[in-house]
Amino acid sequence: MKAAVWHGYKDVRIQDVPIPVPGPDQVLIRVNYAGICGTDRHEYVGPNFIPTTKPHRLTGRKAPLIIGHEFSGTVAALGDSVEGYVCGEAVTANGSLTCGSCEMCQSGRYNICKKLGFVGVGDDGCFAEYLTVDADKVFRIPEGVTQRQAAVAEPLACGIHATHLVGDLMGKRVVVVGAGIIGIGAFYGAKLAGAREVLVVGRSEEKRSVIEENGGRYLNTTDKDLNRYVEEWSDGQLADVVYECAGTQETLDLCIPVCKPGGTIMVMGVFEKPPAVDMNTLQEAERKILTSQAHINELGEALAYIAQGKINADELITKEVLLDDLVEEGFEELILHSSQHIKILIRINE
Repeated sequence: MKAAVWHGYKDVRIQDVPIPVPGPDQVLIRVNYAGICGTDRHEYVGPNFIPTTKPHRLTGRKAPLIIGHEFSGTVAALGDSVEGYVCGEAVTANGSLTCGSCEMCQSGRYNICKKLGFVGVGDDGCFAEYLTVDADKVFRIPEGVTQRQAAVAEPLACGIHATHLVGDLMGKRVVVVGAGIIGIGAFYGAKLAGAREVLVVGRSEEKRSVIEENGGRYLNTTDKDLNRYVEEWSDGQLADVVYECAGTQETLDLCIPVCKPGGTIMVMGVFEKPPAVDMNTLQEAERKILTSQAHINELGEALAYIAQGKINADELITKEVLLDDLVEEGFEELILHSSQHIKILIRINE
């Protein structure tokens, strides 16, 4: 089969590799669409999480590896112990790699497994014609949801999971700092949880229509000061909850002063280097910092929201490329024109 194999910095090669064989508790999936995540872009240009010298703590794998973890497809084969699925069914999956035996796995919080990994980082991923996943992490794609739409569900699930961790948002004011797909996932998570108002903060105009046409506010910080805007918008009350969705020192610094006393800051961004935290400003008003890691069963919720018409997945897809063109039309395009895109999909099988 054809696959995008990561060998190192800016070294992703489209190669022919063997079709994987599912283990006893796994499903082989024929991939139709795959999404390029911010993590995948990080792997392309660094820093990277793919093991290069020391094998992964759970899988024992290291580079070269097939990358990618957001996808949709159909069941192609079942492991000997797998029941309940039939070949040809439309599915997607949570790409978490977990031990199943640690305290967090046993309590259902496998997204923070002691040996956590992900397909595309700790084992072969979905930028390929086929991949294998654990059967207990497979989700059926609901009737009426296309393969193309389902490929966007994974990052939306991240926003829904983070919102579950925040707790009750009914009637509250929310600020989302970062207008990429993770920020948009947080926007939908908060909005569908009953937030009174959701303000999304970015640095370009490309995302404004998606936010405003779906009931949110959008602020371009190149035009207006965030602190002053939030003061006016909230009648001096500030935000009950602030999501950090970009993973930079600058965006983290924006979050703390616009969070009200006693409010909550939910950090979702992945930081390339450890940030400094303004503990005095955080502490003086007993603001809380929470963190979120991927998702658990929220992939099913994201698919349901798409099926119900509560999330328009199609408008989040800004470009499609073929697997052969992944490097130039996908990764390099994101490096040069990231603000113009929400989600670039790879069309692999039809």
